[in-house]
Amino acid sequence: MECILCLNDSVPFELDAFECQTCRAVFKNPENYPKPEVELARYELHNNDPEDQRYINFLKQLTTPLEQFLKKTDSAIDFGCGPGPALSQMMQERGYDFVHYDPYFFADAHLLIPEFYNVLTSTEVVEHFHFPYQSWKQMIDLVADNGYLAIMTQFLTPKVDYKTWWYKNDPTHLVFYREETMNYIAKTYDLEIVYNDKKSVIIFQKKDVL
Repeated sequence: MECILCLNDSVPFELDAFECQTCRAVFKNPENYPKPEVELARYELHNNDPEDQRYINFLKQLTTPLEQFLKKTDSAIDFGCGPGPALSQMMQERGYDFVHYDPYFFADAHLLIPEFYNVLTSTEVVEHFHFPYQSWKQMIDLVADNGYLAIMTQFLTPKVDYKTWWYKNDPTHLVFYREETMNYIAKTYDLEIVYNDKKSVIIFQKKDVL
């Protein structure tokens, strides 16, 4: 099976999933991926309420470390915001220039400007990618040199038993990232990891490659 993230060889893993031998990503069998209408119905159930303090506190796991790298003049996009653009609204209220994009709910293609943004955030999104090879490249291409990509997803750590892992039970969660996977992404796309909580949040800086 070809890895859906790095296109190298993978081998059978657990529960009809596969494990890449190069980037170390684990992904479910693509033959069983949900259809768009099934995904949409699932996403519409998400409670991304910007007035929900518990959800705001959840997002602060990413926004708090990110703010040490942000300037109020930075142009920023929240990629894959879902039905409620809570993160961009929260950051706008704090004086930052944030817009939001989602292929299902806010599909404004005019916002997808290559190398335009100083900051891209993506919270609980990258695990949903059907084609992460293309989708990661799309996100990275939106960020200007020296800009930042702040990503939140639950890492597949050595302590996780995949068979009993709650995170894989969501049928729209398709690909899971180890720390080695994030290191592979950084090396492949000329990114530097500037923050990593080893659990769910990682921040990359895009290098200025001449």
